[in-house]
Amino acid sequence: MTPPSFPSPTVSTSARTDNRHIAFGWGIHFCLGAPLARVEGQIAINTLIQRLPALALATDRPQFRPSLTLRGLSSLPVTF
Repeated sequence: MTPPSFPSPTVSTSARTDNRHIAFGWGIHFCLGAPLARVEGQIAINTLIQRLPALALATDRPQFRPSLTLRGLSSLPVTF
């Protein structure tokens, strides 16, 4: 299975089409906690947006960790 590719992978958008990502594993290695993690993520993001409607990035160039194996942000400055 090849990983999905997106035209703008660093842009977060809710309009992106569904994809077959492998964040929770696949087949026999599928994470048993995936449904709970998805629900928790939806609740957390919705609550954050409701409580901080003016939430915005404080930078136009977020800093990523220097890692080839685990992609992620080292910090994400925001204003609210």
